[in-house]
Amino acid sequence: MITGEITQYLNKQTLLTGDVNSGKSTKTAAILEQFLAAGYGPDIAILDLAPDPVQGIGGKLSSGTAPPVLYLTGRIAAPRLMGRDATHTLDLARQNAHTIEKLFAELQQHSRDILFINDATLYLQAGNYDLFLDILQSSSTRIINAYYGNAFDDSELTRRERQLTERLMANSERVIQL
Repeated sequence: MITGEITQYLNKQTLLTGDVNSGKSTKTAAILEQFLAAGYGPDIAILDLAPDPVQGIGGKLSSGTAPPVLYLTGRIAAPRLMGRDATHTLDLARQNAHTIEKLFAELQQHSRDILFINDATLYLQAGNYDLFLDILQSSSTRIINAYYGNAFDDSELTRRERQLTERLMANSERVIQL
């Protein structure tokens, strides 16, 4: 059964953006709950790329992670909050990209038509954007959230993340700014 609430998301890419603690993950979880209530659980994969909370920032999706949903996550660092200096911060971002690419490989072994991604910017900080687009194209419905704000100081990592988030915005049918 398709409800009116979820038809706006079906067969398109929706990107939710906002600053730190703007409600991106909460809104993503609410959309996920709508899909689950409509019976789409077996069609859903979640890539939860968020770190555990650090200084009140970050956090995994709290709902919809039980079977039949395919829930994939790993140990993800919060580079700007955990990095000792610029070099360490970039190293953490690169480690995240490597961890996330293992999740991509696992996702490719399963066919799911609906893809939720929590905190895509953790990959965009140091990952391969073209690979990310390929992963997105494997599902017809994509609901993604990404940091897009001013909470963090200017840095190479921040500039790259912002530039690629803007490219992702341009490649999305819907952008919801929170």
